[in-house]
Amino acid sequence: MSDSSLNISGKIDSATVSTYAAVDEVATSLAVRYVVVGASARDIVLHHGHGAKVQRATADVDFGIQVPDWGAYEAVKAGLVAKDFTEISRQHRLISSDGTAIDIVPFGKVASEGDIIAWPQEGGVKMNILGFQEACDNAEQVKIQEDPDLEIPVATPEGMVLLKMIAWTDRIPGERKKDAKDIRYLLETYEKIPAIEIALYADQHTMDTYDADLSLAAAHHLGINAAEIAGESTYKFISLLLGDTNNSEHKAMLTEEMCEQIDREYERNAALLNALMQGFLRKDKPDNK
Repeated sequence: MSDSSLNISGKIDSATVSTYAAVDEVATSLAVRYVVVGASARDIVLHHGHGAKVQRATADVDFGIQVPDWGAYEAVKAGLVAKDFTEISRQHRLISSDGTAIDIVPFGKVASEGDIIAWPQEGGVKMNILGFQEACDNAEQVKIQEDPDLEIPVATPEGMVLLKMIAWTDRIPGERKKDAKDIRYLLETYEKIPAIEIALYADQHTMDTYDADLSLAAAHHLGINAAEIAGESTYKFISLLLGDTNNSEHKAMLTEEMCEQIDREYERNAALLNALMQGFLRKDKPDNK
């Protein structure tokens, strides 16, 4: 395996490591690419990797699985069932013998035009999978075990923020607040990554723009870096959703749902989201500044 940029060996419980090992073994045996996403990726990179505080506990482990067709996806599930995972009610959810629940979301050629998948055995239930390809293509290899060695591909914060913004739009209002709060967490903790902190202090223009507010400057850089990995469709979707002159009500709703206490946090969360989008939309400006 290649050298890891992060080594968090010993920081994850053995049952969860076993879950990652099982998915990695099945995916490798079938020559299928995958990426760890969701709260699992958040905690691996930002909490275990860079020391950010835990936002909330999560028992589930989420994966994106790149497959050429539904047959390949079913083969992944069959491989996991052979390792004592059990399919439960949701089409893409399984549970291990020790009780760890996993979601395996397919992406790639199974998607229809518009990056939508429709579950064939669920009456055509649809899901937007924009952002999964970018998260996979730009994943960070993380060592989670040393004996034996085990490295897994994990979505970076740039990939995570793309996925979270898409997920927020794809869920009904009652189910999307966790995505909004995950976006806030990414904006508040991006500065914890040493390479980002170094880049911020080297970018005096951005630091001056945000009056040396490290979190706002980091949110701006997260927007820039997320835009750099975003494919055309993903970039267009997010720009139309949250761009400066488009759908201000979406911005207001997202800002509100980022808050635990609206009266105390709204203004700060609005500033963080605006900084993110100013960075994200930067590449549309003629001078790229």
